[in-house]
Amino acid sequence: MDNNSKEKNKSLRRAMTAEKLTEMLREIDISAAVENSGEYSAQARITALFDHGTFSRVGAYMTRSSDPDEPAGVICGYGAVGGRLVYAFAQDKNRMNGAFDSVSGKLICDLYAMALRNGAPIVGIFDSDGACVYEGAKMLSAIGRALTANSSAVGSIPRIALVPGVCGGTHAVLASSFDFLISVKDSAEIYAVSPFVNGTRSAPAFDGISAYEAEDEADLYRFARSLIGFLPSNNNEGTAVDAEIPDFELQRAPNLSSLCGEALIAEIADKKNYIRLFAEYAPEIAVGFASVGGVGCAYMASERSHKDGALTPAACRAVTKIQKFADAFGIPMLSFVDCPGFDNSVTENAFYLDSASAMCDAFAFSSNPKITSVIGRAYGVGFIYMASKSIGADICFALTDSVISALSPEASVAFLWNDKIREGDLTASREMLELDWREKYASPNDAALCGEVDDILTPSELRPRIVSALHMLLGKQRTQPARRKR
Repeated sequence: MDNNSKEKNKSLRRAMTAEKLTEMLREIDISAAVENSGEYSAQARITALFDHGTFSRVGAYMTRSSDPDEPAGVICGYGAVGGRLVYAFAQDKNRMNGAFDSVSGKLICDLYAMALRNGAPIVGIFDSDGACVYEGAKMLSAIGRALTANSSAVGSIPRIALVPGVCGGTHAVLASSFDFLISVKDSAEIYAVSPFVNGTRSAPAFDGISAYEAEDEADLYRFARSLIGFLPSNNNEGTAVDAEIPDFELQRAPNLSSLCGEALIAEIADKKNYIRLFAEYAPEIAVGFASVGGVGCAYMASERSHKDGALTPAACRAVTKIQKFADAFGIPMLSFVDCPGFDNSVTENAFYLDSASAMCDAFAFSSNPKITSVIGRAYGVGFIYMASKSIGADICFALTDSVISALSPEASVAFLWNDKIREGDLTASREMLELDWREKYASPNDAALCGEVDDILTPSELRPRIVSALHMLLGKQRTQPARRKR
């Protein structure tokens, strides 16, 4: 082993030791901040999110306008998460049940202004029984300003809402308008109208409100830290690129035959470094973020085990959410298609059409790099919406045994060739006609001949070609470079 390799290994060991020490210190700090009841205090939540000893509070001595002896109901400040600057606020349930007032509004608005000026993500931790009604219009105006501050950050910096407790009314509106909302199973309550009024409780993960449902608060902050690690700090930074990724990881070529959905992403991603979002809401499609060839990517992958991988309204909404965020921050999108088209069991046509058109718009009007791969079936809208170069794919691959067609071979034969099928006529059996259709009219060769597919690959070729395309597209411009005058 040469000296350079020895030094690199020493540096790696030191980095691993420092990371373990940081985690141990964070756990000690959290334990000290957790109340005797076992519940997380606002300070414990901040400690669990940030790297050990890095959080600095702003406005620490501000008090409620209605009671000068009562500290503000929110903790605000900044620190490091995975070594990167992040801003955060946490509603303090121990201060008048975290009631929102004009002082809380000012602290949050000032925090947004700092985050935007410095181009860093903002995290909001929501746990409050509501607003301070004593302030009346003054409090309502403060909520309006907080909503406006949040809206001003759309597409500029990542915004992540964490909901371990109660988040109702306008707080729920604010939290759900963040880029991603993460909740805690069984303890998070997110509602516009109180369940005490209408008698119903929401299931945030299954309603599509929550992108991830944590098992407990420890899992909540662990997942939030992982998610932040995949995201750029702002829309000028561009996607994360790991320049130190080993050559063997760049060249790794797993056989992806028969894999789909999350199982496929686990093989595509570097060292299984990925996270999945909206798994409970849209199990028929895997969406989230992954590192592929050292490049931070968004992804969507058909999941055959749920509704045959059909494009449902929930799938459309999940993909739209991810794609719009990826476009705003210049994150490449990877698409892996094995989709039979629309879900025939859905009867709510208006909602379906609205969700599908929003997904189409998200791709058609985006400029982030997009690489699509047909790994199985791509019928009708499954190809148009998820793979086609016609709505924005930069590069489109197809596996050798994939099927690309307006209708499935079975439906195509039934629709066009039923008159060829005769009882007892072995030369025109339905099975033979379907095979004939697949070979003549639905093979990837036809799509490649007309330029809709760039190359036809074996399963083991797919990952290296995706990595190559990703690095080629990293320099993609949102607008063409200015033409030099002659």
